[in-house]
Amino acid sequence: MPFVAQSKNSDDKVIIEAYGGSSTAGVVAVRKPDGRLTNVIAGHNEMHFLSDFLQKKYGKEIEVVNKGKPSAQAIELLYGTYRYKNNERWADEMKKSTAKIIILNFATNDARHFHFKDVKPSYVLSPEQYEDVMSRLVTIARKNGKEVILQEPHPLCGKAESWNVSPFNARLDSLAKTLSVPLVKQYQRIQAMPDWQKKMSPDCIHPSSELYKIKAEESYKVIDENFTALLAKN
Repeated sequence: MPFVAQSKNSDDKVIIEAYGGSSTAGVVAVRKPDGRLTNVIAGHNEMHFLSDFLQKKYGKEIEVVNKGKPSAQAIELLYGTYRYKNNERWADEMKKSTAKIIILNFATNDARHFHFKDVKPSYVLSPEQYEDVMSRLVTIARKNGKEVILQEPHPLCGKAESWNVSPFNARLDSLAKTLSVPLVKQYQRIQAMPDWQKKMSPDCIHPSSELYKIKAEESYKVIDENFTALLAKN
């Protein structure tokens, strides 16, 4: 019999959904001619680069879906509120999601609101409370058959250093060990780079496209090391 090419079905596609704040969405700060800063979503963001790296190795059936929302906190994703108000509650969102891998990148906005106390009290979360929310996000995703990856936040510079992201990052690291979740280490790794601040946007809060690529290289490394079998199935 002559060979007949088999068409791929939907099960061949590996969808990766990435959730987080502005650094997941891909925000960069740009200085306007009048000197003021404005935020824009850069096309060359971390998820763009990550998608490119994964597709080059595993093929076009790998799809990275960027679900980042600027200024989002982890608790908003859990309950489907504020920046994630168009989502259902996380448990229902995971039931209907076709993703095989979930990336979670929260901490910066959680630290910011804890520092300023500028949202309603139930959304002002201590590092310990943040860890609990992240634990619930991971556990619910896993119960619905998803693999999960946690990403550390990148460090901040300038005035934003006062937000004190470090305790939130430490809690995330602890959670990754407790639940045996693959962790993309960014915080201290970037801090150890010479003149890392020059790789940030001029607001000292968001990465530049150069730093987004550096972050994506590390995310790719962790995904590649932990999920080769899953990604290569297609």
